[in-house]
Amino acid sequence: MASLRGKASLLLFCLTAVACSATGMAGREPAPGARPRSSGPPNQVALSPSFGIKKVDVEEKLVALTFDDGPDPKYTPRVLDFARGHHIPLTFFLLGERVRLHPELARRMLAEGHAIGNHTWSHTVLIGLSEAEDGAEIEACEAEIEKICGYHTKLFRPPKGKVDETVARAAATRGYEIILWSVAVEHHDAKTPQAMADRVVQRVRPGSIILAHDGSPHQDISRDRTVAALPMLVDELRRRGYRFVTVPELLARAAKERVARGRR
Repeated sequence: MASLRGKASLLLFCLTAVACSATGMAGREPAPGARPRSSGPPNQVALSPSFGIKKVDVEEKLVALTFDDGPDPKYTPRVLDFARGHHIPLTFFLLGERVRLHPELARRMLAEGHAIGNHTWSHTVLIGLSEAEDGAEIEACEAEIEKICGYHTKLFRPPKGKVDETVARAAATRGYEIILWSVAVEHHDAKTPQAMADRVVQRVRPGSIILAHDGSPHQDISRDRTVAALPMLVDELRRRGYRFVTVPELLARAAKERVARGRR
């Protein structure tokens, strides 16, 4: 009898949890363009304890320069023009709602050899939401990128770098690698473009992922200093022997070096 009572209690607990989950989701609309997708049982996904890549382990002096919150009609063309003039491949983490507004810029990124990643639909901080709500933001951005660019990215960066197990699971079950950063161009300690460039140069190491912004989700933040810092940052890192690559190229190089080390 004790065994039967235990099973009944477990069943009641599970039914209560499902009901509470359904109540919490009631009334919330998914982000535009989101597609329902089954993520499978949670224990089918292996999650890294760190929930994201901040730096890649490579011996060669390689770095990835990444930009968030675009595409933006004021700043993204300036960043793209700079990259083209200096022959630098970049990685852009895009907002789905801004891809919808400025599709020509998203297409230009790919046409000019840059990599793109998913930065959610609306720049909503995902921590505190359910896995389904996190997934809706991710899927809405994914759908817009695929519609506009005909391209499916495997890179995801959560807004503000805020990630926990729920966010990580929502990304992993949809096939995404979470990409964070090791140093940021914009920082409260760096008030001028030169200070911004100097701060990054001092902190960069082989395999570093550099964060910058080519827009703002609310269009209320100037990125003029960021654009002005780029020539100083790039020229000094190149003088020190660094080479710029996209995030996918950086990950591929790290994987190649791991294989080579395993053969020694």
